Amino acid sequence: MIFGITSSLFHSLRFRVLAALMLGLGLSFGLMILHLSSTKLDAVKELAEAASRNQTLLAAGQARAGIEARDEAYLENIYFDLVFGRETKGTDSPRVQTLRVIERDGRRLKSYETLEGPHAAPGQIEEMTGKAMQEGAVQQQQQQGDLLIVSAPVFDETSRDVIGAISIVWDHGHLHGSVVHATLKSAAIGLVAAMAVMLAIGSIMQRLVLRPIGRLARAVERIQESGDLSRMPSEVLDRRDEIGSLANRFQSLLSQSNAQIMARRKQLDTALECMAQGLCLFDGTHRLVMSNPRVEEIYGLPKGALRPGMHIRAVLEACRDAGSYPAERIADIEKTLVRPARSRRPLTYLETLGSGTIITVVRVPMPDGGWVATFEDVTERKHTEAKVEHMALHDALTGLPNRLSFRGKLEDALLQTGRGQQLAVLCLDLDHFKAVNDTLGHPVGDALLKQVGQRLQRNLRQSSVVARLSGDEFAIVEKNVATVAQTGQLAERLVNALSEPFEIDGHHIVIGSCIGIALAPTDGADADRLVKAADLALYRAKSEGRGTYRFFEEAMDARMQERRALELDLRAAFAREELELHYQPIVNLETGTVSCFEALLRWTHESRGAVSPGEFVPLAEEIGLITQLGAWVLREACQMAAQWPGDVRVAVNLSPVQFRSLALITEVEAALEASGLAPGRLELEITETVLLRQTELTLSILQRLRMLGVRISMDDFGTGYSSLSYLRTFPFDKIKIDRSFIKDVVHHGDAEAIVRAISSMGASLGMVTTAEGVETLDQLEKLRREGCTEVQGYYFSPAVHVDEVLNLLKRIGAATAPAALTSLPHPANAGTDQPQFLPEIRHALP
Repeated sequence: MIFGITSSLFHSLRFRVLAALMLGLGLSFGLMILHLSSTKLDAVKELAEAASRNQTLLAAGQARAGIEARDEAYLENIYFDLVFGRETKGTDSPRVQTLRVIERDGRRLKSYETLEGPHAAPGQIEEMTGKAMQEGAVQQQQQQGDLLIVSAPVFDETSRDVIGAISIVWDHGHLHGSVVHATLKSAAIGLVAAMAVMLAIGSIMQRLVLRPIGRLARAVERIQESGDLSRMPSEVLDRRDEIGSLANRFQSLLSQSNAQIMARRKQLDTALECMAQGLCLFDGTHRLVMSNPRVEEIYGLPKGALRPGMHIRAVLEACRDAGSYPAERIADIEKTLVRPARSRRPLTYLETLGSGTIITVVRVPMPDGGWVATFEDVTERKHTEAKVEHMALHDALTGLPNRLSFRGKLEDALLQTGRGQQLAVLCLDLDHFKAVNDTLGHPVGDALLKQVGQRLQRNLRQSSVVARLSGDEFAIVEKNVATVAQTGQLAERLVNALSEPFEIDGHHIVIGSCIGIALAPTDGADADRLVKAADLALYRAKSEGRGTYRFFEEAMDARMQERRALELDLRAAFAREELELHYQPIVNLETGTVSCFEALLRWTHESRGAVSPGEFVPLAEEIGLITQLGAWVLREACQMAAQWPGDVRVAVNLSPVQFRSLALITEVEAALEASGLAPGRLELEITETVLLRQTELTLSILQRLRMLGVRISMDDFGTGYSSLSYLRTFPFDKIKIDRSFIKDVVHHGDAEAIVRAISSMGASLGMVTTAEGVETLDQLEKLRREGCTEVQGYYFSPAVHVDEVLNLLKRIGAATAPAALTSLPHPANAGTDQPQFLPEIRHALP
């Protein structure tokens, strides 16, 4: 009870006002007392210092006779006169603590010192006494505490010479007590007067201010309880002072607030009705306080089914009756919602209603034990998220799992593979798919990929996993493989299935496939190693032919490592300019002179030795280095050819990869311009692989190269499937007969017939025919008689370094004069395959 009264008293405005007055009054009197005490103390100190100085000077005058007579008794009378004579005058005078009389020569005549009270610092009196005698003037110094040292010189009768000095230590400490006593006496009188004034002011404030404010406060409390604005007392409203103004403003504010509250309530009701989420508010007794219509819409409840005051169980039963919740879940849902919250953090969970609607429920606890729950229909969002997740893990074209999903499924399958069980990974690549895309278009290629995926699924078990990794590459996980032979049978079945024709948009399409196989745990126990092993096996299968499958072998990894090492060496060799061009002569049979040199790429490695172009050129094409390498060959060959006689051309082989970009035209133009070589002296040799695609880009590049004046040759003619059709596609300047026909031209009539036909056709089309691989005199004679225009081969010279080209030109030109060519013996009379003419050529061979 005492605590309640004390608390009420502390919260009372009246108490606070009186406390503020008393506090202010106390602070004012405290400051006043401090000021009076300080002022009086300073004045007393000044008077005491002046009195001490004067008394010291008077004592110095009296001490002259004692010093001259060296009468210590006389000097003692001075001390007693200062000590005892002043005590009788009052307590406000300074007291003598120490007295010393010293002659000029420093001899102390007399020294007096009291035992009580503070003392001056040792040596300080002697120092000041000496200074007073030296300067002939009074010296004084305030010591720590309330001690004042005054030293005065003692003069002789003439007042000119100093005969000694007197030093007195004055103690002013007793003066504080008298000052404080006087100040407190004055303060007591003032405090009594101030209390009387404070009581008078408090009484006036009580009547004029505090009592009306109390009435206003009680009126506000009654208004708060009843909500009736007319309860404000009229005597408060009718006042003309600030309190009346405050009461009227407060009543006006209440009216405005009531209107604003009603407007806000209307806005809140509108917001609740328009919310996309449903909202329910339950109190601490688990009864519904309010809800919006969206809750009834989400749960399929009739309008007005939810009413304030309904218990949570009644609400859930209404949802059950509407088919949103099964009856057996009502108790569990109620337990979840009414469970006391351990923290203020919201509880969020998903619910799937009986209608298939997916909702997010967020329950936010309140301090009183109730909670606010929101309900949001997220059905469309969840379906979209599921679709996005499916797209992230599946190929958009075929619907099969993609590389990411495949890796996850493979890892799961590995975890499920028990001891003694096997798992197979098959990597599959389609044959001729690029040709389908290039000739029939990408829509047909896409349709083909879909049918391939479907065909693979039809030939696999339901537990198998088939995925599209990229482009035309597929992968398969086959679980619980019994034997290696079983996996081989599966691969053979898939190869056969994909070899069957596909019918797409009226096109009869035949493709094939190659498959690489890796087994777990034999070839690896983790996903990365297994996929790598299957890739290596696929690479081996593709290199050995179409429509095959191969199992992984450790040697494959070694070969792949060797290939990788060769790739690194090739890149380094190109960067260090270790590659070089050699040149093989092409001889015109009519003139007997070198008409052209074919530039051939050579690479000699420090540890590998001479690396075959058939080994590193395909690798350069595969790793994308051929474009830079080809541009360098063009520049280098043109630069060298510009230094040869004007009637000698240079031939450069082009890779099909270089025809994928118009940059080839720019590279040719740059090489010709930098070297100054005439365009007609540059021959570009292509194989039918370039024309296999017959894209608009390829034909456009060939036409623009022809417009530059460059000669175009078809290399390895006769080895492809449709070489004759290519001669109609593009008007070549030269066709080169493949060495496979030249090798058998002497002893096999079919090879001779083919060479005769090609030569005759070239002559009819106005094209130069060049025979490659000529190694014997019999071959040379046969080719001359069949009408070949040019020959090339070891019979004349292998490819030589650029430094030997000019020397070779002189020797071949002298040894192959037209007269020599016309006198060549008939091969029937030659009797040998060894060269019987041009003996000088052997001197030109390296």
